[in-house]
Amino acid sequence: MALPIALGACSDPAAEQARLDAIDHQNCVDLGFKPETEAYGNCRLKMKEIRAKEEGNRSPNVGFGVGIGVGL
Repeated sequence: MALPIALGACSDPAAEQARLDAIDHQNCVDLGFKPETEAYGNCRLKMKEIRAKEEGNRSPNVGFGVGIGVGL
């Protein structure tokens, strides 16, 4: 019975975003950045970039199609 509850927790995007924000905040503070500074903001942006890159690596885009090329 615990499985549906665990899966339900992951399906709430707002809760997941809050969890990731808390992790990013703590990582930046642990690295010595002070909240409400430009350096802290840059750290938070870098954390988001890293996560986006990792997400892209986990789900590669694969597509199929037909194309016609014209070379000049």
